[in-house]
Amino acid sequence: MTTLQIFWLVLGSSWTVLEILIAYKTRAAINPSQILEVRSERFIWIVVISAVLAALFLKHWQLLPLPFPVMQRQVFATLLFCCGLSLRAYAVWSLGIFFSTSVITQSQHLLIEHGPYRLIRHPAYSGLLCSFLAAGIAMGDLLACVTLVLPIAWILIQRMHIEEQMLLAHFGLTYQDYCARTYKILPGIF
Repeated sequence: MTTLQIFWLVLGSSWTVLEILIAYKTRAAINPSQILEVRSERFIWIVVISAVLAALFLKHWQLLPLPFPVMQRQVFATLLFCCGLSLRAYAVWSLGIFFSTSVITQSQHLLIEHGPYRLIRHPAYSGLLCSFLAAGIAMGDLLACVTLVLPIAWILIQRMHIEEQMLLAHFGLTYQDYCARTYKILPGIF
C-alpha cells in the first residue's frame, strides 16, 4: 500500500467514524408516522456504502483514467475534500441545536438563514457531495468517480425533497419565500 493510499484510507476512515458518531449523537426519536424518514436514512447509508465499494472496485481497473498528474490531482482532491468537510461542519454548526441526521422539526424550530444557509438550503449535503467528488477525483478514474458521485447525489436529492416537504409543512410561506431566494445545493446553478 502506497503512502497516498494510506493517507486516503485514514482520511476516509476518520470521516466515516465521524459521520457515524454524528448520526448516533443527533438522531432523533421517530414516531410511526415518520417511517419514510427512517427508510430514507437507511437507504442513504446503503447507497453510500454500495457506491464507495463499487468505485473502489472500478478504480483498480483504471478504464477511464483522469488525464492529470498524480500529485496535482491528489493535492486538488485533498483541498476539495477539506473544503467539503469544512462546509458540512459550518452548516452543522450554523444549525446548532436544530441539526439532526433525522428529518424532524421541533416545536421551537427556527428557520436558519445565516451562515451558509444565506445562499443554499442544504449546505451540509453540498459539503458531502464536494467531499465525495474529491474522493472520486483522488481515485484517478472517471468511471470510478461517476460511480461514486452520481448515486450519492441522487439519494441526497431524494432526501432533500423529503426535508423540504417537511419544512414547507412546518414554516409555510416563510419557507416558500426562502426557497425562492436561495439555491438548493449550488449557488447560481441548482
